[in-house]
Amino acid sequence: MPTRRIHLSCTVNTRDLGGYRAKDGRTTAFGKIIRSDAPEAFTQEDLALLKDLGITTALDFRSKPETERMPSAFEQSADFAYFHCPFAFGNRNPASKAEVPLLYAEMLADFPAVKRILGIIAQQKGSVFIHCYVGKDRTGVVAALLLLIAGVSVSDILADYQVSYTYLRQRIRKLLQEHPELPDFTGRSDMAYMEKTLNHFFKTYGTIDNYLQKVGLQHETITTLKNKLF
Repeated sequence: MPTRRIHLSCTVNTRDLGGYRAKDGRTTAFGKIIRSDAPEAFTQEDLALLKDLGITTALDFRSKPETERMPSAFEQSADFAYFHCPFAFGNRNPASKAEVPLLYAEMLADFPAVKRILGIIAQQKGSVFIHCYVGKDRTGVVAALLLLIAGVSVSDILADYQVSYTYLRQRIRKLLQEHPELPDFTGRSDMAYMEKTLNHFFKTYGTIDNYLQKVGLQHETITTLKNKLF
């Protein structure tokens, strides 16, 4: 039986976007889109698992300085196609809780980056692995978009988002102990962040279809992308 959480030796927040009910009654397929924190190095067991999942492509949403400090394991492997797809906006750390949804809104408004990301995902015949650093913010925004495209309910999108902190909490707690100057909300994926983001999304763009038109995706690409999720 497919499972949502995927256990790799080098990540803690790797999850499948399969198993979510859509408005048309279909369920998103397992093994199509995997979301994650950044993998630094793969074991042979990791590689075997990724191949079993059918993953052929990885998209990395981190900034150039981040990838230079810690290259993605996918970039180092000849077994996968690797795309560096940074956002132009929203890469900074939020100064307050209230700023988190604002950063997400900036990412959503980065139409060139979103167009490239969704276009690459649509073009891939195999399964796609998407990641940033901890797999919560930039990856969370892209995952939310993909689930909106599939017609998944807001409640399920919020549930998918907020579980990140559960898997990241030990790493975050250690980070806060080592750096007490960091704000206490560091690393959290509170439901309210994504709920406010989606409220802003619908107020600004109306529907996911209107948004995709503003992004500039062709109808054929949108159809391909929707079909890829099932």
